[in-house]
Amino acid sequence: MKKFFASLIVGLASFTGFVNAAETCCQAPAPVPGAKSVLGICNHLGVGLGVGTNGISVEAATPLTRFVSVRAGVHFMPNIKYSTDVDATYYVNDQEHYTDVDVDCGIGRTQGSLIFNIYPLPHGSFFVAAGAYFGGSKLIKLHGHSSELEGYQNAGIEVGDYKIPVDSKGNVRGGLKVNGFRPYLGLGWGRAIPRRLLNFNFELGVQFEGTPKVYSDTGNLTDLAEEADNDFKDYIKYLKVYPTLTFRLTGKIF
Repeated sequence: MKKFFASLIVGLASFTGFVNAAETCCQAPAPVPGAKSVLGICNHLGVGLGVGTNGISVEAATPLTRFVSVRAGVHFMPNIKYSTDVDATYYVNDQEHYTDVDVDCGIGRTQGSLIFNIYPLPHGSFFVAAGAYFGGSKLIKLHGHSSELEGYQNAGIEVGDYKIPVDSKGNVRGGLKVNGFRPYLGLGWGRAIPRRLLNFNFELGVQFEGTPKVYSDTGNLTDLAEEADNDFKDYIKYLKVYPTLTFRLTGKIF
């Protein structure tokens, strides 16, 4: 997956270089200095390094018109972890018993993006961003172990409205996942390809992820018999959109 994202950026850079070379070859000799190019698209290449709610971002950008630029990016979220207690149930002689299980939750993921910057004023810095993020569908990954639940095939932890089963060794793995393709809208300030060597810009937007779904790596999910009351249900409620705030340093290659 990471190789695919990297190839996307390299491909954009290669395409820009190809168009630029073709433009140079096809351009008629300028009768006067400073004559404009024939095609006028993909004639510059910029790169950006950002940090924000997507983690660390690396992007390549090129202009399509005076009003529109396109960016292809890879975004690495470090696998920051936190621990929490979740409710668990198991049965002995058809009697339900309750306990708590400590689980580690990780938010690390790698995403790709293809986004268009639309500048209402061709020489202005304000832009509207529209595009999509893809990959990195596992939003929260959890892992836990309980010696108390070893050997109980019907044991499980409560996540959202479901029970994730605990395997015979007392391990449980699962989490929340979202759509693999996520439309994006945002607003920002700054040029994707700076007029000079370096430029600073920032961007605020949202990914439309859809309703997060519970998944399991240790067996089949089962519905909870009673109304769920856990932190993950709140995550499912509020993470239908993912806010993105990015501060970015951009540079001009050519």
